[in-house]
Amino acid sequence: MPTTPRLAYGYLRVLPGLGIDDVLRLHRDLVAFAEAHGLVLADVFIEAQWQQLKAWHEVVVHCHGKNVRHVVMPSPEHLHTIPVLAELMKDDVEREIGGTLWLAAPLEATAAPEQEARP
Repeated sequence: MPTTPRLAYGYLRVLPGLGIDDVLRLHRDLVAFAEAHGLVLADVFIEAQWQQLKAWHEVVVHCHGKNVRHVVMPSPEHLHTIPVLAELMKDDVEREIGGTLWLAAPLEATAAPEQEARP
């Protein structure tokens, strides 16, 4: 009996300095990452405006509506540019979708000391 593929949605934010070629590369990277982890990327939602959350809300709505429990993102910066806040948001998102938020570049690999939250 064939197994049902584990569906996932992709999400990326067009960060300052990213051009269309960068966005297309990130999109391809998300597809490759998902496949490497046994996931099938059903769609990729792109947040085109830096401080908007419209596409993010669409991801959450789709997760709930289609019973998808996996979201794939390029890196923590697509959640927040401050690593501590990105980690908190990751936990919150996983609770919200009832599943796993996969980061192609893990939190600890992308956190630079100068990005740490300061008192």
